[in-house]
Amino acid sequence: MQATLDGKQPSHALLRQFLDHAGWHVPAVRDERGQIALLRLKDGAGQRHLFLCTDRRAYADCLAMVGAGVLGEHFITLPGDELFANLPDAVDMIRVNAYSPPELHYRGDQIPALRQWARAVKVERTLATPRPDLSLVKHFDAFYIVMQELPDGGRALTLAPDKRGRKLAAVFTAPDTLQAFLNDQSDGGLKFEPLTVKTPGHLLFDDLQSLLLDGIVFNCAGPVAPRLFVAGFAKAVMAA
Repeated sequence: MQATLDGKQPSHALLRQFLDHAGWHVPAVRDERGQIALLRLKDGAGQRHLFLCTDRRAYADCLAMVGAGVLGEHFITLPGDELFANLPDAVDMIRVNAYSPPELHYRGDQIPALRQWARAVKVERTLATPRPDLSLVKHFDAFYIVMQELPDGGRALTLAPDKRGRKLAAVFTAPDTLQAFLNDQSDGGLKFEPLTVKTPGHLLFDDLQSLLLDGIVFNCAGPVAPRLFVAGFAKAVMAA
């Protein structure tokens, strides 16, 4: 967190660390139905705060400042991908390690983007398994591809670089994996103005299964490990 605040690490790298972290400590209460819910506290201005702590020490620091009568003495422990994928809407400020410097804040209007990052990581993880959850891939709503304008006015999908000359569709799961590809291509002398397109999985793979491809590669330029699949992967996703 300190490296990010000091500008020594990009914010997306920290967010990926947050999503990988297995031991978030989050103040919680039981709602009127008896279900566990994340505790949100209102300040004097009516702003709703959600407190997230990276460990027991950070939780204890927050408890000492806020007080058990306000924060309560109960917390739940959640993995980062589950926590961020299910952030509640009614929040004005997310405070990470409040009163335990370095402290980090996210605004309430950033919650949809945080949720999307969590979904992207889930897709990356399933793609890295021997038997990916194709339904999860199909219903992911935020893949990225890069298109280029053709002289005749049409557009073509930009392929991933391949030393064997194969036609591999380049697909990206998150903004940082897309940017890594654009940076690599720019360094190599990009000969066209890239047109970035964000597309849901069911539309993307429906289009990809109609193209003459040798395969599909996800995140070919990092920072996560690339994953290569045969062209028939698109058809399998659409059948899920």
